[in-house]
Amino acid sequence: MKKIPVLRCLLPWKRTPRCVLIVLIGLPSVALAQFADTFDTISPAWTTDRYDPAGFQSASFLGDNRLQITIDQSGSTLNRPAPTYSASFYNTQGESRPGGITGDWTLSAEVYVSSAFDTTTGQLVRSSLWAHAGDTPTTGDYAIFGFTNASPTDPLNPDASDRSFQFQIFGGSDADPNGWFDAGAPNGFAFDAWHSIEIISTGTAFAYLLDGQLVYTDTTAIGAGLQTVSLQAYNFGQTDSNGLNNYSVYWDNAMATASIPEPASFALAAGLTTLGLIWKHRRARLFCP
Repeated sequence: MKKIPVLRCLLPWKRTPRCVLIVLIGLPSVALAQFADTFDTISPAWTTDRYDPAGFQSASFLGDNRLQITIDQSGSTLNRPAPTYSASFYNTQGESRPGGITGDWTLSAEVYVSSAFDTTTGQLVRSSLWAHAGDTPTTGDYAIFGFTNASPTDPLNPDASDRSFQFQIFGGSDADPNGWFDAGAPNGFAFDAWHSIEIISTGTAFAYLLDGQLVYTDTTAIGAGLQTVSLQAYNFGQTDSNGLNNYSVYWDNAMATASIPEPASFALAAGLTTLGLIWKHRRARLFCP
């Protein structure tokens, strides 16, 4: 795994006073937000990707509105309209929105990891942030970063002996036979807490960061440009004692930014010093390692 230089900035979000984002002259590049979604409501930019989950909605959780993705038995293979939606392709359920970036980019979001997912015998879960890179909708490459508690060798088996909770990245030379790389968990990881997921494209590589820590890099031939952004969960079709297959994952603060290289960054920074970019915030924190 080769470490590559990255430029990133996690901005403070909800519950802090409004602030003005000022881009500083002198930085080698400028991160310009293409979109930032706090999920106080669901933007019409989000549309069905593959198949609708049972829920993709703004919901109050831990004192604020978040995105709640809900999976249940109504979207399982047996209950989807056949034959159109019978394939396992439609077990991945969520929504996507346009990325709208033509060059290098950074994509980030926060996800709440419940202690209910720390199980080797209960409900199978998987949820991920997806980036479709490239310059056309039908070509390019995918960067996918999320978590699961399914087995890496037998992911559809709830009784598999090697089940464990893990963050995972799709693709790369170190992937398992099912295409996933086990990214583990960052130092200080805790359940029942929010964690940041970040994907950075340099055009020739994807860098994956978990709570600000670089955990993996992967080369790509088509990393420039961000076509779409998706938030997904997986319907395993598993049933519990009540005949249900229910779980919900909470996401928040999804943001896509374009990296503007010099010399354009200097002209942009000079112009932005007079422009107030007003944001809603949740935490009074500014993290720019």
